[in-house]
Amino acid sequence: MMVVPYTTILFDVGETLMQVPRPAPIYRRILAEHGRALPLAEVERIVEESRRLVGEQVPQPVAEDLTLNRAAAARRRELHVTSILDLAGVSDPRTAREAFFALYIGPRFFTLYPDVPETLHQLQATGYRLGIVSNWEPRLELLCAAHGIGHYFDFAVVSELEGYAKPHPHLYRRALEAAGARPDQVLHVGDKLREDVDGAAQVGIRAILVDRTGSAEGYKPRITSLTEIVTLLEADGDLDPMSSRRESTQAP
Repeated sequence: MMVVPYTTILFDVGETLMQVPRPAPIYRRILAEHGRALPLAEVERIVEESRRLVGEQVPQPVAEDLTLNRAAAARRRELHVTSILDLAGVSDPRTAREAFFALYIGPRFFTLYPDVPETLHQLQATGYRLGIVSNWEPRLELLCAAHGIGHYFDFAVVSELEGYAKPHPHLYRRALEAAGARPDQVLHVGDKLREDVDGAAQVGIRAILVDRTGSAEGYKPRITSLTEIVTLLEADGDLDPMSSRRESTQAP
């Protein structure tokens, strides 16, 4: 049986391209820059209290059917920042608020994994089209640009812009439309079994599991670094779209 070559590689963002940090240490530095030097334990308490307040006042934006309430998601972000500043006693919340919202579209909060730029460069240079499918806020493309990787991507399918959250198949169908490709020509790379592997599989897209912690040993296809993608793509049969999607019951 002839294996159809892939033309497009899709990527998740959080914990695939960028590391998602614990917020308290970074929030602490921002608060100190705006006149509130607090112990880390106090900032952690403030973060937890903010989350409680947000949960009480604004419903979860993602419903059981994976539809996403964009207004609720935006309101939760706004309330989170406002409550952090209120609880910390920041005297000039306007400038501090701007600093907090800038965090989420710059390199200070989310950090790029070191294997990302070279891998994207190699894949693009080889001729693959690259795209993003991510559960993220609307400014994701600004974040990618700030990290110097935005130019590698031909398109981005972002949950808050689409009104659905992964693993809803809508996001992967939109990626197929943007790529102008059939499912057997597209490969998705992500770190979560449900959102990435199973979500992509619903529309016939094959996925590689990114396992940076090494907790899913035995699962295939699996990589611990993005640099392994090129090797997998070159290995005959390893990424056959018609082969078994799960060869192990282990999961991260």
